[in-house]
Amino acid sequence: MIDTTYINSLEIENFIWDWNGTLLDDVEVNVRTVNDMLLKRGLSQLDMATYKEQFCFPVKTFQSLVGFDFEKEPFEEVAIEYHSTYKQYENEIKLNEDALFVIDMLYVQGANQYILSAAMQEVLITMLEDFNIADKFNGIYGVSDIHAAGKIERGNQLMKENALDPKKTLIIGDTLHDAEVAEALGINYLLYSGGHNSYELLSKNAKVIGSLRELVSFG
Repeated sequence: MIDTTYINSLEIENFIWDWNGTLLDDVEVNVRTVNDMLLKRGLSQLDMATYKEQFCFPVKTFQSLVGFDFEKEPFEEVAIEYHSTYKQYENEIKLNEDALFVIDMLYVQGANQYILSAAMQEVLITMLEDFNIADKFNGIYGVSDIHAAGKIERGNQLMKENALDPKKTLIIGDTLHDAEVAEALGINYLLYSGGHNSYELLSKNAKVIGSLRELVSFG
């Protein structure tokens, strides 16, 4: 459990949330999606532990690690297949435990909240609206293509458009890439161990929370 005096000491006013794996509980669906695609190609299936150790950005790198051969098939076709397969399971996806509670608590406290995601912008907005939480955020920043590229660029845009003070801004994510994004933007970050990377992987070089509620369990 994170020492909440650390969060207090930062005097955070702006919370930038990652979406997939952090607020959205889609890890199991992602594993099933990847395994469906691996099975179709006669490749070995992933268990949850292996997935959480190997998942990384760029997505193409992760897919190569688990067996996809981009000399035999274009990455663009694999990306399209991934999104169409993932979509089959969308109705099973829910928010992570405590996500709604924490979002509401920060909203009531007057904090500024943003979404910064590698998900496509239009898909991201639709999902936030479906969960009836879009109005809790001051800005929603997804990407423009299905290749999950450009999160740092979108983060820079978010910071500039909203004139955020890096010292008073915190990213909450669930992968090592979220740490990379935060470091590139020069802002603070916490990583959530209930998402796409394991606690062991995240905790090597970052402060880690095991529950989203830890963000508001101080006062």
